[in-house]
Amino acid sequence: MDYEPPNRLLETPSWLMTQTAVVAARASREVFDEMGAGRYHYAILCALDEYGPCSQADVGKHLHMDRKDVANRIAELEQLGGAARNADPDDPRRNLVRITAAGRQQMIEIHARLSIAQDELLQDLTPGERKMFVHLLQVVLGRRSGPADTKI
Repeated sequence: MDYEPPNRLLETPSWLMTQTAVVAARASREVFDEMGAGRYHYAILCALDEYGPCSQADVGKHLHMDRKDVANRIAELEQLGGAARNADPDDPRRNLVRITAAGRQQMIEIHARLSIAQDELLQDLTPGERKMFVHLLQVVLGRRSGPADTKI
């Protein structure tokens, strides 16, 4: 580390999370730039892969994304061949979005490269500490509760 922030900041969780987010975003942005994709593209591909075909509104709910951003990113993914929209057989007024084979392959490649970036970001943590760190972030975001299934 080239700088030494004041101790008061080093003891402030929100400041630490913000600084960590900046470093993590920089590392992931490099991966996305290399892959010709964006973080929202990747997130949408992950949601479509996990949840299957769903409406744009459902994609937005799963990812807590603005409706207009979802529509724009899905349109981009469609142009790139990563996603496809088809009429919902139960409601022809709405479209269902699905991941394509090309989209799934891109998601897998991005995931592999992001995993390397994550390893570099967390290189000073043991595997158990990494698992605990992820768990604690999930708890802070309200996505998990209770103790992690690992001990440090």
